[in-house]
Amino acid sequence: MTNAMKFMFCVTLISAVSACTSQDKQADQRLADQSTMAVNWMQQSGEYQAIALQTFKFATSAFQQAASKGVHSPAVIVDLDETMIDNSAYQAWAAQQQVPFTDATWSQWTHAKQALAIPGAVDFARYIDSHGGTIFYVSNRAEQDRQVTADNLRTLGFPSVSAETLLLNTSSSNKQARFDSIGARGYQVVVYVGDNLNDFGQATWHKDNVQRREFVAQHREKFGTEFFLLPNPSYGDWESGLSQNYTKMSPSAKLQVREQALRVWRKMP
Repeated sequence: MTNAMKFMFCVTLISAVSACTSQDKQADQRLADQSTMAVNWMQQSGEYQAIALQTFKFATSAFQQAASKGVHSPAVIVDLDETMIDNSAYQAWAAQQQVPFTDATWSQWTHAKQALAIPGAVDFARYIDSHGGTIFYVSNRAEQDRQVTADNLRTLGFPSVSAETLLLNTSSSNKQARFDSIGARGYQVVVYVGDNLNDFGQATWHKDNVQRREFVAQHREKFGTEFFLLPNPSYGDWESGLSQNYTKMSPSAKLQVREQALRVWRKMP
């Protein structure tokens, strides 16, 4: 290869890399814009607050019904992030900075201990705790963030936060083993509350959205009686369920997957 050919090859390669970088920057902006709207709704809308309040009201009623039947050692399992506590400020920061989630920045956020309580969450937890139930906080926060998480929960007024009730991620984001450990201790779980289908067991863990919707259809009788779900349009396994290897994709590829997943009105000419 001549020097001239090498030069042209380098120029072409640099141009291609620059084009890809520019496309990804534009995609980052669009992804951030989409996230901003979701965070706006969670932080500002009365509708989100109303949904949270009614979810905890119905979950309380389900617990009351189970207790009235004489269930022995009734327990309630709740997720933490976007179920009992609100991390939307972190999501807002990421959207403004146009940066993706990272373990490092998430840990910095948890150590700041600035998460707020979801509307109705503290009252719900206190009711369970004071009416013969045991509430288990089963979260995929890292074990290394245990103390700051417990501190944040206690500051917000959540009851009975201890090593026995706060079960974090030590080896797997699949929560089933932790759920099973609660049953093995003699508790009967009567209510689950989460923002992710994975908060109800391993059936949807690492599954695509077709399989996740099938799970909902197969267990529809449990939603509103045993399973209680809060909305989370900002993030979750529903997003990675859009496509195989979604989390490893470039911003441009993620944006394309999102757009291709839309069910679009086909306007007649």
